[in-house]
Amino acid sequence: MRRMRAISIACMLCLLALTGQTLGAGITNAGDDLRTGWYPDEPSLTPQLVSGGTFGQLWSAPVEGQVYAQPLLDNGTLLVATEKNKVYGLDPATGAVQWSKELGTPWNPSDIGCGDLTPSVGVTATPVIDPATHIAYLTHKTYAAGTSGSARWYMDALDLGSGAQEPGFPVLLSGTAQNAPAQTFHPTTELQRPGLLLLGGTVYAAFGSHCDITPWQGWVFGVSTAGVLRTRWVADQSGNGAGIWQSGAGLTSDGRAASC
Repeated sequence: MRRMRAISIACMLCLLALTGQTLGAGITNAGDDLRTGWYPDEPSLTPQLVSGGTFGQLWSAPVEGQVYAQPLLDNGTLLVATEKNKVYGLDPATGAVQWSKELGTPWNPSDIGCGDLTPSVGVTATPVIDPATHIAYLTHKTYAAGTSGSARWYMDALDLGSGAQEPGFPVLLSGTAQNAPAQTFHPTTELQRPGLLLLGGTVYAAFGSHCDITPWQGWVFGVSTAGVLRTRWVADQSGNGAGIWQSGAGLTSDGRAASC
């Protein structure tokens, strides 16, 4: 996996494309729920325009932790989340911090002998923003207690204007699979890498292994926008395997189904 080791981000002019309406139900990884990376509201963004002139870096802003999740822009706020479990709302024109929020102690992958995503794991997947409510949904990994031991995964819902946690959140992602009741989610050895999907009033998050350290399987959790855990689905109903990784790309939908 390609690692982003810098602790700062540089906002480029192309980020302004994210303000346009997308094809999906939310502002999300790669522009829409088909993950095409195509922003149709930028027809004048041509190779000639970006080859010189005034196109280029506008500002840079320091943030604490590595940034694996794609920054998202909505309603005058640039959302940035890091592996230190820090979430920032930045001014997209200047990079000034409008608000910041700490979600909890980030998890240390060396606890299971894993050297991936060092030195910490917090928010790895790209969040999704509901443009109707300007609420951002994201997941984070932390400890059940203290700074060592077993881990927990949570889904959060933050008001994009203030960073405040919405009522009913965070939601603990845990339990047995509805399609295989003998299978139980093991949060310590699971990693939530794919971008989130907002579909039919439910936010979906998918999981795979972390360094292939057992036990692990592919899981999908669905949490309603009201904070109700609706879906617990496992891809492999017997042993280890069938992880959902996708190199960070979000779960895909053509929008025709109300739920998974």
